[in-house]
Amino acid sequence: MKMGQHHSHSSNSSPENIPDIATRRKSSTKIQTSAYVPALEKLFQKLELTAESDNGHPGELTRATFENVFHGPLQLFGKLLYRQMVTVGHHSTDKIKERITCEQFVKAGREILKMFDETDQHKYYFKLFAEGKDHLTQADALTMVNISYALTLSSSMIPYVKGAKDDKVFESVVQSMFGMKTEINFHDMEKWMDQHCSNMFCGVHNWVHTILTGSKMPTELEAAPVPMLDKFTEGKHCMTMGMLWLLTATLPYRYTHTEKDTDPSLHASTTKNPLLTSYQFLMKLARLSRCQSWTTLYDSDDHGLSMNRFTHHISSYKDPTITLLSFEGRNIYCVAEDVPWREGSQKFGGDDTQLIQISPVYRVVKAKGPMVLWNMSDRNLPQGIYIGHTGKSNVIGIPADFSTLQHYGVDCELHRIEMWGCGGVESYQAQQKQKHWERKEVEKHQTRKLHLDTNWDENPDKQLLSWGGIEVNHQYSRNGGM
Repeated sequence: MKMGQHHSHSSNSSPENIPDIATRRKSSTKIQTSAYVPALEKLFQKLELTAESDNGHPGELTRATFENVFHGPLQLFGKLLYRQMVTVGHHSTDKIKERITCEQFVKAGREILKMFDETDQHKYYFKLFAEGKDHLTQADALTMVNISYALTLSSSMIPYVKGAKDDKVFESVVQSMFGMKTEINFHDMEKWMDQHCSNMFCGVHNWVHTILTGSKMPTELEAAPVPMLDKFTEGKHCMTMGMLWLLTATLPYRYTHTEKDTDPSLHASTTKNPLLTSYQFLMKLARLSRCQSWTTLYDSDDHGLSMNRFTHHISSYKDPTITLLSFEGRNIYCVAEDVPWREGSQKFGGDDTQLIQISPVYRVVKAKGPMVLWNMSDRNLPQGIYIGHTGKSNVIGIPADFSTLQHYGVDCELHRIEMWGCGGVESYQAQQKQKHWERKEVEKHQTRKLHLDTNWDENPDKQLLSWGGIEVNHQYSRNGGM
């Protein structure tokens, strides 16, 4: 048994945690965990079998045996989890025991499995990563971010990968969390998570639940896995796996789910199942649709950094999008837009629109739309893309020529723009179908246009224009009101 080995990427279809009640999932219902006792006892027996030498104390595990089953990026987590499990009911200053009994293991496991309240989960993992202290140091927090990332990838069946860009992004998280402080308490961490990354521990708890019980977390309780990135190659894109994880832990559920394939059982009568408890009933009603893949719509490195190319590649896409903006000063921003992009003189965006700074500090800068103006035709307004709430200064401005980026009014060198469509394969195919139809319409229209190699004097369009009062003696000179 080896913990830390990661599987190939698959389309995991676990439902997202609850959107409104479940951003802060709470229940006063007492959940019975006695059903998990056989699974915990069986796991303990498996762990006993991994001992490298004869176990001189049957019914007990040594610290080394427990920790040695954790491999790779999860090795440190094994040490932290052991410490947490043997200190249940003890003071953090007590000496760490070198053995854990089956009874202690089962008791500690049940304590974890009965945590359905997110605040309880956060308190447990805060204490785990703080190693029993009442505060986190910056080093503790960086470990917490790295391990949370590794466990989420594992629970989402994604191979572990982390590069230099991810290290910088994770440091940005710690910088945002601490500011000028050298340590933070639980209240500080909880406040930061509520504002900027509310689901950081979801993947952690999913993984721990799976390991302790030998089965996936109940679907009505499991958080959204990290979505797949279509044709993703690590290092090629502005997006990295670390960024993807953080965005998944921050953004509303609609960016990883679609309404097209919602579980029909959500609408079924629950009175047919008298065994369904009120808590389960609440959770089942809140279950959402399945996780979607994200598809590259526009990448300025591949398609060219210009408004025309941007417009060509993103138009006619009807689902939520994620747009990454990379510019001078190690700045990376994410524009999460929950409605289709539309050119015009009015800002657009719904309640789930967000502007997130990823680097050099990770934080949600603005939330809720309308927030994005994409203007190419109204000459009374600045032309280009402008992001910020109406009546307030724009955070981001990109003039129509894409020559620069204005960050709070300061001109910066624009490095890259990358947009991902969040509606899955069907949405991308629908966009391509629409664009194909538009091309056909353009070609059809072009066959009726005036051509330089035709006899203009015999062209029927000349007579039509003349009837309209337009002088058409020369194809390059259209006077008389045009």
